[in-house]
Amino acid sequence: MKSYGQFCGLARAAEVLGERWSFIILRDLLVGPKRFNELRQGNPGIPSNLLTTRLRELEAAEIVERSIDGRNVVYRLSEYGSDLGPVLIELGRWGSRRMGEAREGEIPTDSSLAASLLTSRTESKVRPFSVEVTAGPAVAHAEVNESGVDVDEGADPTAQLFISGPGLRSLLADGDAEAAVVAGTVTVDGDESLLAEFIRAFRAPLDSGASTH
Repeated sequence: MKSYGQFCGLARAAEVLGERWSFIILRDLLVGPKRFNELRQGNPGIPSNLLTTRLRELEAAEIVERSIDGRNVVYRLSEYGSDLGPVLIELGRWGSRRMGEAREGEIPTDSSLAASLLTSRTESKVRPFSVEVTAGPAVAHAEVNESGVDVDEGADPTAQLFISGPGLRSLLADGDAEAAVVAGTVTVDGDESLLAEFIRAFRAPLDSGASTH
């Protein structure tokens, strides 16, 4: 681990978190505990040896811990690492302000989609509901309560509301559900009356003039 040689909290944090893929691993573990293969399969761009190295570094920093679940080793955020949750959420919210359309070669993953629901949850109070969201190959779901949200990867056949389509990012940015549905960029199934609640609960505005590429 490289040192900046400075007695500074931000420098110490950067030493641990500034390595390539560290934030992505922490994002996935923020959604929930993962086995090694789940982290690897969810992030096909990271070589196995590099994932092993990053997990060891994060364990050494006491940010990540592992436990045995049956025959499997499971990685999760430690109590110390969980304190990064609000930081990661705010960083995701900050990054999404300049994130319009996906760049060439970029795809959503189940974990990134689940994390986007975490980062876009507003403080607006809404009536509780469950939603499944699909964006390209990625699927995630959420249980929304009056002031918070629990998210997870994958499908939830018991969800009350189902939203899919390439227009999800625009919907989170401008909240114009009617236009998105009419244009066919978003498909809504289930209890459509909950769409208004979804829009109030999840917003990820774009900065004025932000590039969409």
